[in-house]
Amino acid sequence: MDVLTHSILPFVGILVFLIVVHEAGHYVTAKWFGVKVLEAGLGYPPRVWGFRWRDTEYTINALPLGGFVRLLGEEDPSDPQSLAARPKWQRAVVLGSGAFMNFVLAIALFSAGLIIPRTVSEGGAVISDVAPGSPAQMAGLQAGDEIVEINGRHAESQQDAAYLVQLYRGSNIDFLVKRADPRTGTENVRVDDVYARWDPPPYVDECGVEQRQGPTGIGLTTRHGQFTPLTREERAEAEALSREAFPKYRDEVAPGAPESCTDGRAFFFLPLTAADCAELTPEQRASAEARKRELFADSASPCYEFDPPPAFVSFTRTRSEPPWEAIPHGVRLSFESLVLARNQVWSWIRGFEDPQVTGPVGIAQATGEVVDEAGWKSLIDFAALLSMNLAILNILPIPMFDGGRLFFILIEFLRGGKRIRPEREAIVHLVGLVMILMFAAVITYFDILRVFRGDSLLR
Repeated sequence: MDVLTHSILPFVGILVFLIVVHEAGHYVTAKWFGVKVLEAGLGYPPRVWGFRWRDTEYTINALPLGGFVRLLGEEDPSDPQSLAARPKWQRAVVLGSGAFMNFVLAIALFSAGLIIPRTVSEGGAVISDVAPGSPAQMAGLQAGDEIVEINGRHAESQQDAAYLVQLYRGSNIDFLVKRADPRTGTENVRVDDVYARWDPPPYVDECGVEQRQGPTGIGLTTRHGQFTPLTREERAEAEALSREAFPKYRDEVAPGAPESCTDGRAFFFLPLTAADCAELTPEQRASAEARKRELFADSASPCYEFDPPPAFVSFTRTRSEPPWEAIPHGVRLSFESLVLARNQVWSWIRGFEDPQVTGPVGIAQATGEVVDEAGWKSLIDFAALLSMNLAILNILPIPMFDGGRLFFILIEFLRGGKRIRPEREAIVHLVGLVMILMFAAVITYFDILRVFRGDSLLR
């Protein structure tokens, strides 16, 4: 039942909504320019029900995966009411209006997500470690620095800081950090020109374990001033309990590593995965949870379902932005999602990361994971990202997509108004459709394999 209510139904609802808005752009502009709309359908055939009004069929179809608008003469200009008979600029408007509507919808959804009250973290962003030889180390960032700003933008949480670093990949980043000085107390320190690399290499830590590092080489955690600091005796007790419960972690470090390297799973400092928790006896888990509640009142259980979560539970509060602030913020988030998508594609092209492409099954899986991890309100932001991705995908010069048809209009313009023959354009789009269906089948196959393996898409 959870799969149906958390994954399938939300995914279908979001997808239908996004595609209906997309097709509404084509429908309205086509009617506006006098292009005959043969059919406007919700879902895909076979047809379940329909009616005819003013020369247009309005249908409801059996496959609830979106919708479509079928126009007269998309390649053939022989009929004066056909799309192909319209001037180039009108055809471009009709074909580009779907992507434009998805772009506007993304802004609206991002803005709505900011207006609706939501829980945000105020735990700050603290540098937990700095990789040796990394740009962060060479620029002078230190473990323990609390990040105040990144390129002039405030970082309220670990998530904010990670987002901004990813946003500025491939460029130099300026950090404003709060640093404790034993002589003068806490002071703000500016560290400039920290390069965010595209392909950061792994490094070996002091325990002899190979670690991955981020673009700048910093690890992030949250400040933990809300917890009572442990005494030396309490920390020793936590480390002893950790070593007793998880002896296998002593074997993961390099021979001769410091004794401190064996406390990597101390209950009160670093989180445990679900698999780790499964290894505990009921008595060990009860003891760990009781001791943690005693030391850290109101904190979460020592066992977490994801890895790696924050090292400490951060402060949170409810935030809601007024519309006059949310709308400009939503516009910025929409454009930044384009930058993040560009960065991701660039990493794939240059071979820095393995491409991760998914289809309807994978998106449905991701929908369920978003709901389970971040709640139902997060679906607004998720739908905004999907709408932006749909806009980008449709504007690309791929045969059968809107961008592919726009590309033929561009060729026509470059040839001084001379068109590609309609039958040739139709063949190109048909071949494109076959290739898209084959590609979708392959992606769906691997999506289904991932679901059966129990692998996560978002982690």
